[in-house]
Amino acid sequence: MSTKTAGGICLVGGIVGAAQAVVMLVVSPAVSDDRYSYPFDSTGYAVAQSSFFVQHLLLLVGVVALLGLPTVRSSRGAQIGTWIGLAGMIGLTVAELVAISAHETAVGSDHAALVDAVYGIVVPLSGLGFLVAGIALLRGSRDPWAGAGWLPLLVLVIGLFVFVPMTPAIIASYDAARIAIGVWMLLFAALGLGLTRVSPPRAVSAAPGTPSRSRVA
Repeated sequence: MSTKTAGGICLVGGIVGAAQAVVMLVVSPAVSDDRYSYPFDSTGYAVAQSSFFVQHLLLLVGVVALLGLPTVRSSRGAQIGTWIGLAGMIGLTVAELVAISAHETAVGSDHAALVDAVYGIVVPLSGLGFLVAGIALLRGSRDPWAGAGWLPLLVLVIGLFVFVPMTPAIIASYDAARIAIGVWMLLFAALGLGLTRVSPPRAVSAAPGTPSRSRVA
């Protein structure tokens, strides 16, 4: 799969994720807010969580494409950070299905606390990974990233956003959490857009008879 195609898939995934956050804000609650499945009943909650799982798979395509960029592969720090971010996002994707098991539990129950603990590990892990990758790309990359020179900074912002403001928003209130998560999804949509604009390596002109070399565009 080409980087452009993967970026397009990630772009769609980010937009869908933002739309899901809006739905979570405007849908009429079917249960009281002391239910872990709020605002959905058990069936609606299972459907919603399954849709989050599928949507996260689209984001993973973009993160894998990011990992395959020559500029990322040439930086050990960027590689390590992106792998950590990928691991966190895979964990988050799986957690969306695990959370279905809490569909009939109350907020604050042992089961709910266990599910929250899973989210409390994988989400910061993804944030840490993208933060490390973004710093490494900004410090070490001489590559102009063709039409997406803002992409290294965006990777850093995706990581930083997890800690400020998303985590405080999640702690603050349900509505604040949905808004913050929706914005985070839009950042992934921007990541997908950036990937569609990264040009493939271009050959550097060489003297007659001299093998050409390539560089990252």
